[in-house]
Amino acid sequence: MDGGITLAEKYSDVVDALEETETELRLKAYPSLLQRASYSRWKDSTERASVSISKDGLSASLERWELRTFSLDLLSPQQQTLALLTSLDVRNNKLLDLPGLEALANLVELNISQNYFKKLPSEIGTLAELATIDASRNSLAAKHASLRFAALQGLPLLRNLDLRKNKFCGRHDHVDFIQTQVPQLVTVQITLWTDCSVGSTSGDRDSNLLRSRLEPLGTGFLRQRMVQDFGQTPTNPLLTDRASTMKAILSCYEKEGMTTGDMGGDGRHVLQVDGTLISDDIRKDLLVELRDWRGNLDRGGSPSNRERPSIHAQSYMILNSPDFRPTSTKRAIATAGKLSRNRNLWDLAMKAVRTVDPGFADRCTELAVTFGFQGSPHIDRQNTGPFYGLALGNYPVGQGGLCVECSARVLAVMNTRNRLGKVDGRHVHWVEPYDSNSERFSLIYYVTGGDYVKPGPAIFSMPDRHIETGEER
Repeated sequence: MDGGITLAEKYSDVVDALEETETELRLKAYPSLLQRASYSRWKDSTERASVSISKDGLSASLERWELRTFSLDLLSPQQQTLALLTSLDVRNNKLLDLPGLEALANLVELNISQNYFKKLPSEIGTLAELATIDASRNSLAAKHASLRFAALQGLPLLRNLDLRKNKFCGRHDHVDFIQTQVPQLVTVQITLWTDCSVGSTSGDRDSNLLRSRLEPLGTGFLRQRMVQDFGQTPTNPLLTDRASTMKAILSCYEKEGMTTGDMGGDGRHVLQVDGTLISDDIRKDLLVELRDWRGNLDRGGSPSNRERPSIHAQSYMILNSPDFRPTSTKRAIATAGKLSRNRNLWDLAMKAVRTVDPGFADRCTELAVTFGFQGSPHIDRQNTGPFYGLALGNYPVGQGGLCVECSARVLAVMNTRNRLGKVDGRHVHWVEPYDSNSERFSLIYYVTGGDYVKPGPAIFSMPDRHIETGEER
């Protein structure tokens, strides 16, 4: 936020224009849906109920609080009851960890479902009374580091572990593997992901398929879209799995003619938007640096360096801001060394973005440097705000734009060729096709620290013309 103004308020003209376009398209198919249908299962994200404590003081719930961080202070003024709590429910937030768990010494049940956990809470091993963990619908993997097997082994009463809807805990052999590592477990629940996705990662997906472009969206969000944007009857999540939900929403798109043969896409309404052109001098200097990076093993530009393997790119490197302070000494040394070897590239990249948005340049915490980025529909869930993208190289004019979903029926293609384009990566986005034999570098500037900015529009300027292939972009 800027002085308390949200992105939706600051860019209200863009929000209104996008909504007008979406409404016009929706009414052609569903004349009665002048307003998006309500979906009672979902609470308004601005609501904030008081913490729910049971009458006996043994259970606490912070469900759907839109939390990104957790603190025991959230349970205030009931802190005197913390040691008595036997059940804690923090489902459906945006949490990555639960600091302070050691204070809940008598906790028997812990529900962290529908969050962003890549690892079980770091203090899980302190809960000696714990019997049940519901960690469904997160990003956990059937690995030692993710499930903290060493910590779970020290919980003598642990009997039940729910890992359903964690994509990396979805193979037939995972249950046996987990129970071997944590032998006191009686029940381990997982979801077998057969036919539930197209590719295990965004880089594996055929980005030409509409399904691939919907895959990053959660099942609950897809159900919500079917009701609000396609006027369908709400489905029971206990009876309708992800595969059925995906099939149903693809059918909605097909009925409106937004798919091609074998569910290819995208037949949705496409807006063409230009980023801000960067000066020739800065572009030329950056391209020299990027080509040197690409050919220099020591700098991290080799094909063997893919720091984000879930993305389809020939090379992918992340530089952290000089102000970044890792907690691990080993990581601090590695991070500082990588920045030192690429300091001129970082400085030139910041020089470029500073000509467009000086305030963002000051806040930027990471810079993703890529070569040969292809497709890869995904959502940047760890970002705390919008990002800027800049693409350089000799790839053809009119290709390789940055695509972002604005709403159910509206996409935008941001032209970042020699330009800085601002989009919100917390919406589904990908790179449109381009000549794979050509050269395309990209710089993605983003923020993962500081204050969280609630998502607003997917783009921040509206097109005033259509861009023709062959025009200097």
